[in-house]
Amino acid sequence: MLIGLSYPGEDNEDIVSEFEEVESLVNTYGGKVFSAVVQNSTRGDRRTFIGHGKVEEVIDLIEKERIDIVVINISIKPGQVHELKLAFEKANPQIIVWDRVSLILEIFSKHAKTAEAKLQIKFAKLRQMGPRIYGMGMEMSNQAAGIGAKGSGESNTELMLRHWRNEKGRIQDELNALSKRKQEQIDHRKKGGLKTLSLVGYTNAGKTTLFNKLSGQSDLVEDALFATLDSTVNKFYLKPLQKEVYISDTIGFIKDLPPQLINTFKSTLLESIHSDLVLHVVDSSDPRKDEKIYTVEQIFADLKIKRRRVLYIFNKIENAKDFDIEKIRSAYSRFSPTFISAKNGDGIDKLVNIISERLK
Repeated sequence: MLIGLSYPGEDNEDIVSEFEEVESLVNTYGGKVFSAVVQNSTRGDRRTFIGHGKVEEVIDLIEKERIDIVVINISIKPGQVHELKLAFEKANPQIIVWDRVSLILEIFSKHAKTAEAKLQIKFAKLRQMGPRIYGMGMEMSNQAAGIGAKGSGESNTELMLRHWRNEKGRIQDELNALSKRKQEQIDHRKKGGLKTLSLVGYTNAGKTTLFNKLSGQSDLVEDALFATLDSTVNKFYLKPLQKEVYISDTIGFIKDLPPQLINTFKSTLLESIHSDLVLHVVDSSDPRKDEKIYTVEQIFADLKIKRRRVLYIFNKIENAKDFDIEKIRSAYSRFSPTFISAKNGDGIDKLVNIISERLK
């Protein structure tokens, strides 16, 4: 079941598109949406986030639809997640309650293949779950006090917090070491005069298909969010310049991706931060492309990637109408957009020439 918010002035189309994106996340995780509930954002509740009346409505739906997982399409406080879980257990004692960040982390866990990606996700989960571990300790303390075991729960809280801090510190040290090695590789390439390209964009824009087309690789391409989690780097011969360059494919971005997740994946994004040219890949047939471009540009700002280093590539023109392409060309003329179909190869030769000119 999905639970979303309705904001003042928001129309039905915006609400539907928000649900479509979180449904895509659920599908990527391997689940199926059976029910969705909208709560007016002005009627929120500090304790349960959605208010007593909505909680009762959701309990009935959980029982009726036999729901296993409830996803809140926003990041909420750990205490609110805990309160909702306690309430929903009336309908299903095994119910799982996730907010948006928790769902994304679960997807990351399923897609992580390299040791680095697994470490990054483990670190992000520890940061996300830290306060919950503390909350669990407090709950144990209360239970212990109720049976006359004064103070034992308190020591459990301290033990869990110490373990959490130690584990967090250990993983941070490992990630710092990996980042240092990656930075050294990047510095070595720069000293050798090798130019670097980096593919970035909203998740599912077709970055990996373009990476494969340019580099001759055959990395996984699937119609799923976050199909790429690791930074993949390969050499690519740029014929007009008659020299090799490096090209990297990175994790796809998404709206409301929490800053702590971006920070966690900083080592993966180093290739983008330090590349000579950033190729921002956009799905030209996506009706929400304007919003998604804005999302990626916000992340560029966080990563201090200047617009002058960005080449805007509108992909999937095989799915867009000629009228749409002309509209995009006009609306984004200040970005000098390039139009391609990474799937069919249309516009790739022109793109290679533009990349060569920019790298000169």
